[in-house]
Amino acid sequence: MYNEIVDGVMKRLKELFPEARIGTIPLGEEIDEPYFEVGLLETFEKPVNGQRYFRSISMYVKYYNQDSEQQLRDRNLVLDVLMDRLECITLENNSLIRGSSRRGKIEGDALIFQVDYQVYILKNGESEEFMEDMKLK
Repeated sequence: MYNEIVDGVMKRLKELFPEARIGTIPLGEEIDEPYFEVGLLETFEKPVNGQRYFRSISMYVKYYNQDSEQQLRDRNLVLDVLMDRLECITLENNSLIRGSSRRGKIEGDALIFQVDYQVYILKNGESEEFMEDMKLK
């Protein structure tokens, strides 16, 4: 599931910024073209009812652009697009998931955008053994 969400974010970024390079490897300032780095920050899960669980996945998108003349304005424009367009992403199975708690900040030469995607999942657990079905040895 986690790789599917990373892939969904990367696919959406490619649609929004076709001229930019997008990957999961931290390249940082070493690159001379617009670059988006996508990764997983943290995740948590809690049981809801029976075999149903709530899972929250926190993702980050770092944006690097080395054009120092328009760097601030460019980051602001990219942040605007990310806030609006990464609210929902489509996974490979065409399911749509919605992001919440979208936030952005400037750290060094990078724009860091964070979003939390929440999903409910159903786990197929092992069948429970009832007391009346147990046999004593």
